[in-house]
Amino acid sequence: MAKHWVTKVVVIGAAVMMMGMSANAIAGMGRGGMGGGGMWGINSSNLTDAQISQLESEQNAFMESTQDLRQQLREKTMSLRFEQSKKAPDTAKIASLQTDVTALRTEFDQKRQTHLSAMQQIDPNFTEGRGRGAGMGRGAGMGRGYCMSN
Repeated sequence: MAKHWVTKVVVIGAAVMMMGMSANAIAGMGRGGMGGGGMWGINSSNLTDAQISQLESEQNAFMESTQDLRQQLREKTMSLRFEQSKKAPDTAKIASLQTDVTALRTEFDQKRQTHLSAMQQIDPNFTEGRGRGAGMGRGAGMGRGYCMSN
């Protein structure tokens, strides 16, 4: 009898805890997604709808304008890794590919800095939010985790 009582208490406690966590998650959803921060660095709880719209437009424009550059960087990086993994790698080709990758990263970083400045003009509290993006993070093979995927 005591065993059943303990089991019921544990099951009811777990159910109450799950409902509490679900209610908290649902209550935290607002403009911009979970907790008011849908895009990296955007905490929409203190922004007007116009500011959110401007930030989203700027983000979309940046992603579109750098799409080809990001694709070139992915391709060059993959070619570099492939060449490095060969049993007999061509050192001249590796040097050339590394130069290309460095140039593309520099170009991307310059565009990213311009983009971040534009975002901070709209929202002075805007932050880059490293690690929250899916497209440039480790999983997509791009490196430091700057941005969202296209």
